[in-house]
Amino acid sequence: MFNNKNMNNLKFERSIYSPNINSLLKISLGLIFFTLLSTAFVYAGADFKMATDDTPIVNIVENAHVKNNFQYLDNTLFSSYDGTSVEIINNDVVSHKFVSGVSNTNNAGQINYDEFLICELDVKIAPTQSSGYADDNICDFNKDDRIITDIIPPGESISILLTDIGTYRIIDPDYPWIEFVSYIFSKSQTTSSDPIEEKIIVEPQVPQTVNVIPAPHIQTISVDIDGTSYDVEYTVNGMTITKIESDTESMSLIFSVDVTDLIGILDVTFERSFFDSTYDNVDDAFFILADGDEVVSEESKNNINRNLRIEVPLGTEELEIIGSIFNDNKLESVIEAPVIEAPVIEAPVIEDNSCGPGTILENNICVLDQRCGPGTILEDGACILDSVSTHSTSQSPGMTKELIIGTTSAFVIAGIIGIILALISRANRNKN
Repeated sequence: MFNNKNMNNLKFERSIYSPNINSLLKISLGLIFFTLLSTAFVYAGADFKMATDDTPIVNIVENAHVKNNFQYLDNTLFSSYDGTSVEIINNDVVSHKFVSGVSNTNNAGQINYDEFLICELDVKIAPTQSSGYADDNICDFNKDDRIITDIIPPGESISILLTDIGTYRIIDPDYPWIEFVSYIFSKSQTTSSDPIEEKIIVEPQVPQTVNVIPAPHIQTISVDIDGTSYDVEYTVNGMTITKIESDTESMSLIFSVDVTDLIGILDVTFERSFFDSTYDNVDDAFFILADGDEVVSEESKNNINRNLRIEVPLGTEELEIIGSIFNDNKLESVIEAPVIEAPVIEAPVIEDNSCGPGTILENNICVLDQRCGPGTILEDGACILDSVSTHSTSQSPGMTKELIIGTTSAFVIAGIIGIILALISRANRNKN
């Protein structure tokens, strides 16, 4: 009996202290799953940032406009809630702008950024038969018109508002390799389904005003250059453009404007093949005049386009942008050819023996020959001294001297005769 009791006790103790294999297996699997899940969150957190209360910030790194740069953005993938503002800071040395849209997944792995094609919303461009595209659309990126930012100059920043639930793919159309993606969730659903927070304490917060600049609408206006029409894309703020003309002599575009704000803003893009400004094959600044006065402007450029941001004062009626190239035709200085006057060849005067010496026949009339100077005559086509004139000139002093001697002699003879007559008259008086 004692032995039976001991055996029962041993069975009871074994049932107490012996571990259950199923329980151990469940615990082990739970620990493994928890470890894998924690590791996944830790590694995913390095590239996938979940925004909660802070505003997501995207920094454009220096030299991001260079395609081969080691980095373009410091934050390329993050998630947030609807109504979140994202701040984009430009730390690059050139200006940037961003648009949102959808990538063509059928072109994945075939993207060539040198020929990257960005199309408008719902636009499809069919490939040619020789292009080798399997898809019916060769567009690499289609805009969705949800996000269109202004130009962000170097050192400046801009805020964009993400309101739609879903995915935002945002790129720089001038440098399409600069891209970031944001996943937007519903804030109400995320808050209500959060299993970690059992109690949400809402603290009063001071409302903050986020200055979100609405993206202006891109407009197009046509200009005629030597009978060919070109489209110019631009955006305006605080002003309107009514007409645009070209002056091919001064290589300029003349905008007729109506400025309603104190300072109107014009953002205009020129394709280099259409309108450019260079000097000795080096980019030169455009010369911009508002009613004849120079105005403030900023420029960003790449190998294809030149973008101008111009501040136009209130009351301006005419805005002139002066460059040096129209449709790849350079402005060259006009050098007038020198006018070479043909020498006047006088018709030779044919002497006629019918006229006397020193005269010639002109229009059937004998006139003085004035082809040579005084004291010279024309002989065998050359002017020589006139022997007659020389002889008469050489005899003139002798004739003068003879005249003086004759006159003096006459006075002397007359005096002698007078004296003789006086003496005779005196002798006769003495006789009487």
